[in-house]
Amino acid sequence: MIKLFKIVLIFIISSYTSFGQSGSALTCINAEPLCGSSAFTYRNVSGTFRLEQGPNYGCLGVSLNPSWFYLQIAKDGDIQLKIEQSTTQGGSPNLDVDFIIYGPFSDPRTPCTASLDASKIIDCSWATDFVEYIDIANTQAGEYYLLMITNFGRQPGYIKVTQTLGNATTNCVLVKDPIKIEAHGCEGDAINLDATTPLGVTYKWYEDDGSGTHTFTEIKNVTTNTYNTTDSNTFKVDVFDINHVLIEKYEFTTNFYTSPNIPLNIEDYTLCDDTDGDVDGITSFDLSYMDNMLLNGLDPNHFSVSYYSTLADAETENVINKLPLAYTNSKAYEEVIYARIENTTTNLVSCFDIGVFKLKVLLPAEIKLENQYMLCANTNGTETIITPPLIDTGLPASEYNFVWRLNNVVLNDDTDGFIFPEEDGNYAVEATHKITGCISYDNTSVELSSPPEILAKVKSFAFIEENSIEAEAIGLGIADFQFSIDDGIWQDSGLFSKVTFGDHLIKARDKNGCGYSEVLVTVIDYPQYFTPNGDGIHDYWNIIGVANQPYAEIRIFNRYGKLIKQLNPNSKGWDGTFNGTPLPSEDYWFTITYIEPRDNSTRTFKAHFTLKR
Repeated sequence: MIKLFKIVLIFIISSYTSFGQSGSALTCINAEPLCGSSAFTYRNVSGTFRLEQGPNYGCLGVSLNPSWFYLQIAKDGDIQLKIEQSTTQGGSPNLDVDFIIYGPFSDPRTPCTASLDASKIIDCSWATDFVEYIDIANTQAGEYYLLMITNFGRQPGYIKVTQTLGNATTNCVLVKDPIKIEAHGCEGDAINLDATTPLGVTYKWYEDDGSGTHTFTEIKNVTTNTYNTTDSNTFKVDVFDINHVLIEKYEFTTNFYTSPNIPLNIEDYTLCDDTDGDVDGITSFDLSYMDNMLLNGLDPNHFSVSYYSTLADAETENVINKLPLAYTNSKAYEEVIYARIENTTTNLVSCFDIGVFKLKVLLPAEIKLENQYMLCANTNGTETIITPPLIDTGLPASEYNFVWRLNNVVLNDDTDGFIFPEEDGNYAVEATHKITGCISYDNTSVELSSPPEILAKVKSFAFIEENSIEAEAIGLGIADFQFSIDDGIWQDSGLFSKVTFGDHLIKARDKNGCGYSEVLVTVIDYPQYFTPNGDGIHDYWNIIGVANQPYAEIRIFNRYGKLIKQLNPNSKGWDGTFNGTPLPSEDYWFTITYIEPRDNSTRTFKAHFTLKR
């Protein structure tokens, strides 16, 4: 914390005159100085102005229209003053004039509040004369006397005062007003009040007692030309020469202004590096966010806050280099900022403080979700992926708060760093660090797929040389499938050509790993030969693929057209015998009446095959 203050002294010097005073001091505390070494006149107070309460007015009784004066003796001895009152300036006396004089005193102000009693009355007259005389014997240089002159007749006019007898003289320097000086400083510092005056030897200091009556009390044991104070107040100084004659008066008014006090440990201003879309340690700060913390309770209407990049700029209040409140840090991740708080209630003194804090840019946590997750529906146990999938942020719930959304709708029951999705859609997660407040985002999609429902059929008609099978599959969601025949390689097409007769296992699988389905397809055809020799290989002959057609008619003939055998489609087939007798190796003929799977039509097919022994 760096402090700087200035003390400003403003001198207000009043002019004075030896003659023609106003005589308008109606109270003792405001008594005007009186130079009695020569004659002077002043306009009297007329009307019905009454005497103030407090002083003992001796012989005056009820008097009106007071004018207060004080005089200081410059030379020892006796003194006589003549007082006369006239309706015209310089004219013959023709108005009643009265007076009372008190003394002696060490100053002209203090007696006004406590010492104007009967013991201090030197002379008094309430006669109806137009001319009065004041006699003061054995005066000493430096003494003060208080004189009040009244106008009982109430008529406007002029009073003339002339010193007529005596060796004593009054101090004419007293006729001028005090030199007024305003001094301004910062709270917590001291102002040095300097009343140094040529020929001044002794200095008597007074301060306002704070009663609100402008009463001053002497500051004891202070007789030097300077005085240090830390209080806002009014101070007066009487300067005396070597003869203890008052030669100058000062009045200091001190004003101390509140000095800001920035906390020593200012909390750094921290933001997350996600406000502008780029993770580079640079982001936009609102410096006014720091105002309340720096002011620490000070009224923002009376104190200004400004920000700088260097201490030198803050100390000199460099307007050119003052930082804007909407400030983008110039140093990535961490930058030092200097804050200046200034008291704006005055431009007479600069009361400010400077504090230091840092701008910090924090990196948000990185969430790495897959671009897409697969959710399998209607599972049958053949899927190769875990379902439902695990969508995991990799961040602990002990450090972060999580909000999950499905299609922009908050999932209130999901507050962990991971989720098992139960339906497809667009998922988003917001992770907020519990301490820094940094927020991390990511999103992904969950796609639905399923094992296929497969439909496969023989594409070609029965009993042709080249058979083909075509498979189709349907499913939920993506429904992207591959096919295989008899556990062969997988292919994107469900068409299989040059398929042999008999049973074939057709499979369809979900490319995304959500399982497969299978179906058995039979191609109707017949073997070109058989070898009924009991070795267990090709020992029987039958039509393949019509076992599910129990009403199909199969007849076998020899080459002469004789019926040898009528077969049941579900039987093993013909073993090459007739009535138990093995028949010779040669070609045999057959006919079959069946239902064509392609179009469900009834057809008859005729061909021959070979019996080999």
